[in-house]
Amino acid sequence: MRELANVNGTICALEDAVIPAEDRGCLFGDGVYEVVRAYQGRLWGLHRHWRRFQRSLREIDLQPSNLEDIRGWIEQTYRASQIPNATVYFHLTRGASPRNHSWSEALEPSFFMSVRPFADRGIVAGIRVQSVPDLRWRRCDIKSLNLLPNVLAKQQARKLGAYEALLVDTQGNVTEGSSSAALAILDRTIVAPPQTAAILPSITREYVEEIALELKLIFQERWLSLAQFRSAGEAFLAGTSDEITGITHVDGQAVGTGEVGPWTREIRKVYRQRIEQGKD
Repeated sequence: MRELANVNGTICALEDAVIPAEDRGCLFGDGVYEVVRAYQGRLWGLHRHWRRFQRSLREIDLQPSNLEDIRGWIEQTYRASQIPNATVYFHLTRGASPRNHSWSEALEPSFFMSVRPFADRGIVAGIRVQSVPDLRWRRCDIKSLNLLPNVLAKQQARKLGAYEALLVDTQGNVTEGSSSAALAILDRTIVAPPQTAAILPSITREYVEEIALELKLIFQERWLSLAQFRSAGEAFLAGTSDEITGITHVDGQAVGTGEVGPWTREIRKVYRQRIEQGKD
């Protein structure tokens, strides 16, 4: 069991991985990425992440000729790591060349991935979030390497004692977390932001929508203001790393009872059951 990397099809120890200094991913954030979890030796939801990865590639006009080879590298490298519970990160950039905003169509895209053990955060008692202005670009539906606004928002929230930043747009509506989807529950209705270019199409949110049907809950897409989100009966984050994590406080104000709500706990339970049963 060891941490591994893969650079353009070559597997190596993570500490030995080398990426060109003039890779456009480093210079411009010119690339897209995905993060996949593995549970008990099985990549969870890879087909869904792969679908989103392909969409992101199309949206930035990056069309590698070896896409199926890349998918094979991901599976092969994970198997070689022998890490049962892992975080698998991979990205594809436009390639390496002298720094220039425009690019040559002859560039060879550059692939990188890493496999590390996943340390379970064990957040069952719920978390606090802090509202932060959403200062990101207008194509948040692309899972691009340009994450500086997300990083700054997360750090601001952490400095204020919160686990995650809750991003709020110029209209006062909650969009998502800095690295997660944000959803609220009002009565028996799960409310999620509309799937626009303002938010990332969350894979875990997909699972939540399916689970809502199982639990006979209504799943509704509409914007919630920060005040409406704070006053919801329950709220939670959904993400590959955070799974389903209950929100107990927003900006220091209790959500509902100030504890993880019963529906959130039930959604998390069903989500974990799907993982254990391999129903991705």
